[in-house]
Amino acid sequence: MAASTFEHPTLSDFATPTLLTGALLAAVHVLMVWEMRARTRAALKRVPLNRLPDVGLTTAEMIHEVAKPFWRA
Repeated sequence: MAASTFEHPTLSDFATPTLLTGALLAAVHVLMVWEMRARTRAALKRVPLNRLPDVGLTTAEMIHEVAKPFWRA
């Protein structure tokens, strides 16, 4: 019967760093998405109301979007 990769002495050295690296990259990605949402919503808040149709939004849609917290899509 074949041993699992985590029981292999050489491969087990690489298992934890790979999982940790993947988790760290995922966390960095989430933080980058949150930062982008916060930045773009702040920029949307500064758009003059008469220019909202140029970006395809109504005033109500803009208010709804900028009221969202950065962690909500």
